[in-house]
Amino acid sequence: MAQAGIVAGGSPSKKVSDVAIEFPDVSFADDEGFTTALADVVNVGYAEAEAGIFKPGYLRTSASEIAGFIKAGVLIVASVPSPETPSSRVPLGCISLKKLGENRAELGLFAVAIEQRGSGIGRDLIDWAERWCLDNLGGPGVAIVQLDLLVPTHFTHQFKVRLDLWYTKRGYRMTGSRDFTLDYPHLAPQLAGPTEYRLYEKTLV
Repeated sequence: MAQAGIVAGGSPSKKVSDVAIEFPDVSFADDEGFTTALADVVNVGYAEAEAGIFKPGYLRTSASEIAGFIKAGVLIVASVPSPETPSSRVPLGCISLKKLGENRAELGLFAVAIEQRGSGIGRDLIDWAERWCLDNLGGPGVAIVQLDLLVPTHFTHQFKVRLDLWYTKRGYRMTGSRDFTLDYPHLAPQLAGPTEYRLYEKTLV
């Protein structure tokens, strides 16, 4: 389950300085403070953005899963300096990037700390991911990025509406949809109601 998109909404925040966006070194996976903080960023963001989709208590990720993504080299992280963790960084957001083929990649686990929404970090994360795809997946007109958006079908979720508009403005187009429970039956008991995930893609130029 890729599922991207906890960036829309919130009041404009002051631009943070000294932000680094990168695939963190694998040593970050052993920094429990870093992985726990990043898991919290994701879980808090998704709890708000997916309110009413999952039953209370559902968590999108965990520190151990975040560590695994870092070790696998599939998680792009925005962070700032901090003396409080072994890695000397504090995470502000992330986006996963999984290569699916010679010219295609999938984005997911897209989240920004709530207090940083409106600061441009979400935009910078997806810009960084798309540039990486351009450089590594065949270049303009060849590289394709895809993502999906989890949407309830029993009510209109305003946050998802805003995300759809945000992705559309960035050049993504919806290519189809699937019943979430068919592909992720183990998560079906966690859902609060009927849900589908909508598939988007963009050919980079």
